[in-house]
Amino acid sequence: MTHAHRQQQGFSLVELLVAVMVVVLLTSVVSLNVGSGGADLEREQEVRQLAATLGYAQSEAEFSGADHGLFLERRIEDGETRYVGHWLRRYDQGWSEPRGSADVLEPFRFQRDVDLVLSLVGLPDRAIAPRDPELNPPPQIQLFAGGEITEGELDWVDRRTGDLLYRLRWDLFGRMTIMPKGEEPTDDAF
Repeated sequence: MTHAHRQQQGFSLVELLVAVMVVVLLTSVVSLNVGSGGADLEREQEVRQLAATLGYAQSEAEFSGADHGLFLERRIEDGETRYVGHWLRRYDQGWSEPRGSADVLEPFRFQRDVDLVLSLVGLPDRAIAPRDPELNPPPQIQLFAGGEITEGELDWVDRRTGDLLYRLRWDLFGRMTIMPKGEEPTDDAF
């Protein structure tokens, strides 16, 4: 019997290294292109989460028979401006964080690269300022036990460019409208 010469099957080390380098290069190019898209998706999720939590707080106000609200605060963290939303409930002593509430009404932290602009119908515009817990200020957005909400809108503005990224608008009855770039949604459903 003669031994047949077997050829080795497989890739050489150089071929494997070239393949790995190509995959790494393609992955880095795709991640650079998707990077800003990922931030847009996170921002849209933030807007949707706030709208859903406002709806939950409105239901909680109706169910409990006690007014709820959202106090928006501007603070400086690590040298950067950051916005935080504090959920509050009206008690006999004034406004305070809801006691024993679900994690849903934990403070809401906004992404770092935006400025928020709050406009409330029938009230003068005022800047979102730091919160002084000693003063126990009422929330800017109030959700009443009767089912109404302080009508208004909240804009997410790109801090670097000044572009309007999102607008969340709500009416007196808490109907939310999410508007990318401040544009009204179209009803182009098929």
